[in-house]
Formats: sequence, C-alpha cells, structure tokens
Amino acid sequence: MVMTKLIKYLLVIATVSPCRCFAQKLLISYTTELQSDFKKGSNWVNLLRLDFSAPLSPSATLEAATLSTAKTRTESLAHDWQTFSNIEEDNHPLAVAVLGIRQPMGNSSLFIGIRNLNEDYFTSPATNLFTNSSCGIFPTLSADYPIANYPVSSMGVHYELQQAQWDLQASLYNGKGSYRFTGKENVFRFCPQHDGILCLTSFNYRHHDSNYHMGFALHSGMYRNYAKGDTEQASQKEKKEIRKIIWGYVEQTITPHLQVLLQVSAQWHASQGCKHNSGAGLVWQCGKTEGGLFTDYARFSHSHECASEFTWKIPCLGKGFIQPTLHLIHQPEAHYLIGLLRFGYVLPAL
Repeated sequence: MVMTKLIKYLLVIATVSPCRCFAQKLLISYTTELQSDFKKGSNWVNLLRLDFSAPLSPSATLEAATLSTAKTRTESLAHDWQTFSNIEEDNHPLAVAVLGIRQPMGNSSLFIGIRNLNEDYFTSPATNLFTNSSCGIFPTLSADYPIANYPVSSMGVHYELQQAQWDLQASLYNGKGSYRFTGKENVFRFCPQHDGILCLTSFNYRHHDSNYHMGFALHSGMYRNYAKGDTEQASQKEKKEIRKIIWGYVEQTITPHLQVLLQVSAQWHASQGCKHNSGAGLVWQCGKTEGGLFTDYARFSHSHECASEFTWKIPCLGKGFIQPTLHLIHQPEAHYLIGLLRFGYVLPAL
C-alpha cells in the first residue's frame, strides 16, 4: 500500500507539473468492426484509444493512454475460448491503459505506473496483422489469470534494454488487473499479498528481417486445486501457488514478401485452464496490401479448440485501413464461422 500511495503521488505531481517548454503529443485512433455469423447474428464493435505524452524534463516523459469500448450485442457471436476478435469487450466508457513516467537510461528505459502487458509483449509485425486474440497474447496467459490484459491494467514496473539486434524486456505487475477508478479493486491498487504478482521476461532477437522471441512468466495467487474426479460444482480448497508459463514464437522471412509465423506456449501445474497452445501461419505482402493465414490449437483442461483465420489488410485514406477477415473455429461439440469487416483510422498527432 505504501508503494501504491507513492506512485499515486508521483503521477499527480507529474500531471500538474508545467510542461509549456516541452512539446506535448496527442494521438487518437479509432477501430470499428462489423461481425456476422452468416445466419441471423451480427455485432458492431468499437474501440477508441487516446494516447498522450509530455516531457517532464529533458529525459523523463509522462505517458498516458485511455480506452473506450462499445458493442451492440451483449453476448459474443461464438462461444469460443480463445476470442476471435481482439478488440471486442464489454461496454466501458473509459479505462486507463497507460499512466506513468518513463525514464530513459542510455540504451535502456524504466517505466513506473499503470500499464498493461499488451503495450510491450507479443507486439511484432506478423502478430499485429491478425485479429484473433491468441496472436496478441497466448491463451496460457490470458485464459487463466485475471492479469493486466486488454482492456484492464494494473500498477507495475516495466524495463527495456535495447541493443543493435536484440532487446530484453522485464515487467512486474499487480497480480490482478482492473479498469475501475474507485472501489476496493481499482486500477491504482498494488496488493501482492491478496492479488499476487505477475512477472514477465522476454528476450527478442532480430536477424535479416526475421524476429525471434522467447519469454517466461510467473504468476502467484490463490488457486483452486481440482483432484481427479472432482467437478466444478464440488467445493474445493484454495491454495497459494506460483505458476510458470513459457512461450516462444518466430517470424521467419522466406522472401522479401513472405514470412512464416510459428508460435508455442505451455504452462505447468495448472489443474484448470489452457495447458498449451501452438500455431502456424503465413504473412505476405502484395503491393501496399498485406494478407495472412493463421491456424492454432489450444488444449484446455476440459477440451480443446482449433481456430483458423484468413485476413487481408488494405490501406486507405492515408492513415486508415480496411480489413476483411474470416474465422473458422472448431470445438468437439461446436463449430463457428465468423466474418469480420474491420476499419481503423489514426488521426495525425496533435
């Protein structure tokens, strides 16, 4: 709690500090998509993001970002476990994605404040093309833990070290994320004893337009242990544990216009949730447009799911794009075919 109060105080001081002698920057991005199951179901999903930065001194910078999400349908068109749309969320008028101070230190930097892990992890060129959530964060992390994953954030510290061909990332977050400004479980909360802690480390290497990533995460918290033969309805005791998740993915350039994407992740000692996930895909350039095909398999404790995506991204209106996408999702007892038409636009920095 002392750390939370200290960081709150620093953020307030940074926000009200005079910045007239330094340039401020505001970026507005809007993403919307129409969804259809090609039957009678449809949905309209919207995401508005505002990014703001202002230097506090010749080195330190205040960074802030907000998210606003809205959709017309309460339930998703598909009861999938990996989430076919990486922007679809419940209606939230305003949530904090980033609010903190970044301090460069030579070829490294340190960020302290509110943040979510989507800002830094799993954000490579090939994974950013696809609209499914498993390319943006592996389900071994997102499906099992209430962590700082879009659209929620939490208090934390993020460190980056960059070299010519490689970089290292390391983060420590409160074990539970939130979008609320007030209440017991608010976004300013830092309570490892109750919420646990999420630690992530990622090593990234670049070589001849190819990217190689390997990461490791630890999450501590209270978990229910299910013995063999138990059901979800049975009363279970909670036990404090530290769980381990490892992942790796490769974006291998075959030709200047073709890349292969391979990814795998796994976790140990988890009686519920996603055990492991693996996927493969292709990304190709055709003029100014970009297309992709991706298929992945996720093994859950209760079943499994195979999801495929075909997408094509077409630039338009200078800073905008149109992206038609088709999702095919297979579960042992259900099949879904979902079509998306996504449009995005970024307003020039103000």
